[in-house]
Amino acid sequence: MNLTIEELSTKTVMALKSYAKKNNIELFESTTKLEILEILASWIPPEKTEEQVQEADKAKSMINKIALYSERNLHMDNLGALKVGYNIVSKEASEKWLTHRLVRVAPPEEVAAYYGK
Repeated sequence: MNLTIEELSTKTVMALKSYAKKNNIELFESTTKLEILEILASWIPPEKTEEQVQEADKAKSMINKIALYSERNLHMDNLGALKVGYNIVSKEASEKWLTHRLVRVAPPEEVAAYYGK
């Protein structure tokens, strides 16, 4: 369990030493609360901003996704629909969609160029 510096600063020296030992953080010859807090502060990762959290969630949701290009609007039972142009689908769905002659895999560079990235 990672604690913030504010939470750690309320702990006693013994509690800080215990926290450091539990997290395999070497305190060297530090004996004062301030020295220990300085070492612990260097081990605590900075908090992520809301934007960074959203970016990470978006990246996680894109794992196992494939970009496809469809030449026409298409529909398959139990699979959904593709619109003309670029579509993002799961790997499983892409395997089925790629059996259609009007659907192809769209490379990431092509999709990025289309959207101006």
